[in-house]
Amino acid sequence: MGAQLIDRTPLATASDPRAQLDFREACKAAVRVFQLSEKYKTAPYPNAYAVWFAYSTKSDPALVAEIDELLLGQDTISAYDIELLFQAYLAEEQSVFATHDLSQAIGDEIEEVLAVIGTSLQQNSAFSATLTTLEQDLPKAAASPEQLNSLVSGLIEENRRMSAMTQELNQGLARSQSLITTLSEQLDEVRTQSLRDPLTSIPNRRAFDKTLEEAIEHAARTREPLCVAMADLDHFKALNDTFGHEAGDVVLQNFARLISSSADEPRLVARHGGEEFAILFPGSQLMEAYNRLVNIKHLLSKTVHQLEGAPAPLPAVTASFGVAKYEPGMSARELMQKADKFLYEAKTKGRNRVCAPGIG
Repeated sequence: MGAQLIDRTPLATASDPRAQLDFREACKAAVRVFQLSEKYKTAPYPNAYAVWFAYSTKSDPALVAEIDELLLGQDTISAYDIELLFQAYLAEEQSVFATHDLSQAIGDEIEEVLAVIGTSLQQNSAFSATLTTLEQDLPKAAASPEQLNSLVSGLIEENRRMSAMTQELNQGLARSQSLITTLSEQLDEVRTQSLRDPLTSIPNRRAFDKTLEEAIEHAARTREPLCVAMADLDHFKALNDTFGHEAGDVVLQNFARLISSSADEPRLVARHGGEEFAILFPGSQLMEAYNRLVNIKHLLSKTVHQLEGAPAPLPAVTASFGVAKYEPGMSARELMQKADKFLYEAKTKGRNRVCAPGIG
């Protein structure tokens, strides 16, 4: 739990073009990656390599602290743990690149549209110059049927050429408009997905941090109460080890649905990492938030978790909660630390309980 509270710093992964490692250091880190993979029995697939590379280069203190905590008392790191680490610390970086690539594609297409329009304006200027010349030559041509026919034929041909060019321009603009619309939709989707946990479909830590900052700013300005809670599923690793990670996924999804339905709005809950969840209670005093968490705790203990194809439901699952109230001048980090402190207290007091300042 403590590792979750360390400041996140910008990552520099093996595939990140912004990485500042020189070639020699990158080679050394790569050697350490394979040594760590062998030592802790992790297959060298891309996500595992990215996690170990970030760990070797110490690019993210929170990631390093969480891996160090995992390594206490065990000599392996499972593929499941690797995937959780990757999703919590590295996956969002990929969405940043995807967003950049789509934005670049939209910009390139807009430049192409502007180029087409520029060509069209040049052609329009040329056509206007041709019409001016024809207008000047028309009185002279009127005296001779041959000259008049030649003038009219030239005008018709120029008009056909302009019509064809206009049609081509319209088709090009329609195609670009369709492509820009599609790219914009994809960009919106990438941005949405970058703020959403793929397993539970609720906001992720990145989205929650942004919402928390906004909530604190609002509370500081209006002096309205604000509480934040941290929740952690009890004995979750044992559940995974006994029944498999599919069972763990079912429990995570059920818990996410439960706390989402209990929140004032979906964006106020988030999967903060692994089996940890965060909940915001804007406008709620500490006792009100505490009572709502007690209700969530009770509902979770009564929830039936059914793994598809399993003959019987999974054992009952419980969670521990820590809740804290925002005080004027408190930063987002300080508020989260305070909630995490009471979550730890709930764990040490036996789990399946809610702890808050002066309560629990």
